[in-house]
Amino acid sequence: MPITHSREILVVVLTYLIFSFSVFGATDHSVIRWTDSRHLHCRLDLLTGKFQQEVNPGQWAEGKQVELIGVNLADFPAEYNIHAHKLKSGFIFNVPGTGLVFSLDSKNKQFKRIDNTFFRGFNFLSFSFVKKDTLFSIGGTGFWNNNSILIYFDFKNREWEKVQTTNKGPISLEHNFGGPSKRNDNFYALSGYEEFTDNAFNKKLFYSLDLKSHTWKELGVINTKLFSDKISNAKTWLGDFLLYLDGDKPNVYLLDPIQNRILHYKGKNNQLKLGSNEITRAGDNIFIYRKESSGVSVDSITVQELFRESKEVGKLYSQKSEFPWLIVISATLLISILITLLLYLRIKKYEKSYKWFNKSNKIEDLPEHLKNVLRYYKLNGKEAMLSTSQINDLLGIKSTSFETTRQQRSRDIKAIIDYFEVNHNISDAIQRNNSETDKRLTVYTIDEKAFKVLSKMSF
Repeated sequence: MPITHSREILVVVLTYLIFSFSVFGATDHSVIRWTDSRHLHCRLDLLTGKFQQEVNPGQWAEGKQVELIGVNLADFPAEYNIHAHKLKSGFIFNVPGTGLVFSLDSKNKQFKRIDNTFFRGFNFLSFSFVKKDTLFSIGGTGFWNNNSILIYFDFKNREWEKVQTTNKGPISLEHNFGGPSKRNDNFYALSGYEEFTDNAFNKKLFYSLDLKSHTWKELGVINTKLFSDKISNAKTWLGDFLLYLDGDKPNVYLLDPIQNRILHYKGKNNQLKLGSNEITRAGDNIFIYRKESSGVSVDSITVQELFRESKEVGKLYSQKSEFPWLIVISATLLISILITLLLYLRIKKYEKSYKWFNKSNKIEDLPEHLKNVLRYYKLNGKEAMLSTSQINDLLGIKSTSFETTRQQRSRDIKAIIDYFEVNHNISDAIQRNNSETDKRLTVYTIDEKAFKVLSKMSF
């Protein structure tokens, strides 16, 4: 009885190396089977060592004998699947849930166990893939637990080692719903089962794991409104996206977590709609391995053609609305700078306007032309009055322009008023009134309180 149903086969995922890719094999008791770089099958009997390859779809070459080294079927679970990967050195195989790793040396005709693993049982139904000639495994289930643990195989020590992530990701990963991107260093996956929580398919979260920084990122809640919410439907990771078959229609959807979109395939390739096919990808080509009663056939379609004949119908996941802290902080900083600048300008203006008594509150620190006015009032008494022309002379205003003269006079008189207000709490020390003899004329007098203070001063 086959352990891995053909429509659940995860297939070739290219690595960054030109000829590096990962394929997932099936088992039939002692016989393992996988897809090679020709998009045809290979099979090996782990009891007899008989190795065969397809020369054409459904046509097998005469078998050859391979030496089995360290292969003991007692180490395998009663039911298992096997993942095959292409490295520079040749094919390697791992059995999820066991830690078993084997290498196939076709030149020396050897199938050899290369791991020293004893701990096992925690990562059945895990993802395994190759990046830069390193074999990784992530997630899985076992010992009544689900996990999202990332491990890699250390060829030197022949052991699986754990990779520590910088932050906490999903508790578990949904089997066969994601994979590593061949375009970037991210692994994409849907969150899996979590105990004591709502595990409805339409509430699960999409995640990405940066394989360089080992940082998890929550992308958003999966959107199942546009396609069936049956998580068991056939799905195949093809390097950057999932090919998802809605078996009730049937419809073909492309689930693209990188661009966050769902596309509905509208093309005429009916082979894509059959969940019993094995679908693999190599470069820009997708191959469809089809078993029929009349025989076996291999069809193909390019990735560009697949997307060109598909229509975007919505988002794959709903992104969380995050509070725009950066915008708020930037706006607050900008406002603070503007307020500070305005205060600075006002202070500078104040200092410029009243610089004559910045250093001291002593009357002798006033400019000489202002003291001339105060001396006049002190000598002539509190009833003394100054005409406009008289106060201009005391202030030393020489301008012939009426407006310039008026501005200078107003500024100097205000300076005297401000001096008494700041230092003696007396408002309007110099008062502007109409002349009693001629209402058309203006006279300037000193306030009685200001005169009392002035009379006690010597300058």
